[in-house]
Amino acid sequence: MHLNSTDQLSATIELRVRELVDRERTLTFTTLATALSDCRWISLLRALNRLEQQQVIRLIPLPWDYQICARTE
Repeated sequence: MHLNSTDQLSATIELRVRELVDRERTLTFTTLATALSDCRWISLLRALNRLEQQQVIRLIPLPWDYQICARTE
């Protein structure tokens, strides 16, 4: 099965998010967006949604941001 360019880009962004979360363990969406400033916010949000569905991360709403935590269980 071949991935189209949109799927490849999504997979690349998801991998970059995973690597950053694995390294930092906990960070905010603002920090993530700054670290991956070449990525559009919608692409980051979609990657976070997929990773949360896969139970790789946990998203915790904050008053003006989201906290992203790597799942340890």
